[in-house]
Amino acid sequence: MAQQRSAKRGVCWDEKTQPLTDALAGKMASGVSWFYNWGVAPVGDASLQFLPMCWNGSFDETQLRQYLTQHQDEDRYLLAFNEPNLSWTVGGSQMTPQQAADAWPRVEQVARDFGLELVAPALNFTGDVVGDRIWEPFAWYDEFFRLVPDAGVDYLCFHSYMNYFSAVNWVASEYFYTDREESDLFYPANRTKYPHLVKYLEDYKTATGHFPRMFLTEFCSYQANEYPYRSAITLDFQIDQMTQKVQKLEQSDLVAGYAWFMGNISGGAAAWPYMSIFQANTPASDLSVLGQVYVHMSSFDRSKYYAPGEVIMAKDYIDASTDEQAPHIRPNTEPGSDIPLQVEWPTSGFTAYQVEVPAADTYQLTLHVNSTAAGGFRVYRNTVNSAGRLLSTTLPSTSGLWQDVALQLQLPAGQSTLLLYNMGSSPVLVNCLQLSSTTGALAPALQPASDGRGYRLGGVAASASCLRGVVIRGGKKYVIR
Repeated sequence: MAQQRSAKRGVCWDEKTQPLTDALAGKMASGVSWFYNWGVAPVGDASLQFLPMCWNGSFDETQLRQYLTQHQDEDRYLLAFNEPNLSWTVGGSQMTPQQAADAWPRVEQVARDFGLELVAPALNFTGDVVGDRIWEPFAWYDEFFRLVPDAGVDYLCFHSYMNYFSAVNWVASEYFYTDREESDLFYPANRTKYPHLVKYLEDYKTATGHFPRMFLTEFCSYQANEYPYRSAITLDFQIDQMTQKVQKLEQSDLVAGYAWFMGNISGGAAAWPYMSIFQANTPASDLSVLGQVYVHMSSFDRSKYYAPGEVIMAKDYIDASTDEQAPHIRPNTEPGSDIPLQVEWPTSGFTAYQVEVPAADTYQLTLHVNSTAAGGFRVYRNTVNSAGRLLSTTLPSTSGLWQDVALQLQLPAGQSTLLLYNMGSSPVLVNCLQLSSTTGALAPALQPASDGRGYRLGGVAASASCLRGVVIRGGKKYVIR
């Protein structure tokens, strides 16, 4: 059994230009759980979970109630106003906190009537004037909760187009929940500056035992006028920041859901800033390179531990280095492989995987790698220090070919997290790995396939080494039966 699909992962979809059909949604379904279109009902026939939104105070309540009545077993959340602190010209609903408070009873009543969890208005970072002033998001929330202290909000909500993953992590996991720095809400100066927002959070925690969680319903790297500036926001930059943002969003228990902006844009994957999930905004389009990564990358499923004999997709790491040492996730380049993604370990980069073994023993860790130079490699168990180091060795060069490299590890019985570090001076590509016993009944039976159809797994033709137990030894392909 592989990782479970993330319930958090969603996508923004512009159904005014292209309805989301089941055919398109099916190409995202293995990794994306939900979508929204800034409206009260979907347009296309996608079976993907839909989250309705009251875009502003003039939302169509009749249509919303009709949709909810027809889908009472499907919906759990109601999204409130979209970017009320932004002007119409940039896509905001342009509502002062007073205007939002005046319209709020209708939103809250719909949520109450259908038993929906209510997501607060989605705020962005802006210099726009709404009403008679610029409303930075925390000030907008503070005034809103002053006007509606019992708003019945279950989740906070933000949008972030900040370029770097660290900024997204600050908004979603740090600002509202700590007082470590002057930029955090509970720092004394900010408690004084935003007393009504702080009170809402504290009252919520008193009532429930925890702070309200967060939705991030639009995010990507889109700040052309801030470092690293427009020309440096390339496809590679967008993907690398996206994977790190998703990692932080998935790892944070404070984040309830997030949606990538966006699934479809008129210019398709070639349009700056290269964030389209699909190659083109057409009914038959395939996923873009970025879309393949977003859909298939790890769900960071902490409940999944891999047993000996199970193939671990390299993409399904549970943790990884960030910043300059972050792994680069891209579509798999191995010819004929069914594995969707590969991982490039940069120098000093690591990925971590959860395994569980039945007995203390020596185990074989097989890495399916592609490297151009020999380099240092380390494996740690649970912690990066001398006590946790299991192995320090040299990964051989595979001369730019995909090959298996087998390593021996001594593991105790039970659950472990294996941290795999590239300590060499050159990057290494890996698309899968596997742990197997070297002794006893757990030792795999390797048998060459000789039916002229390549190599087979349990009577089914297989197409990739290391996939579902297929391995390479001494230049020959074998299969675990």
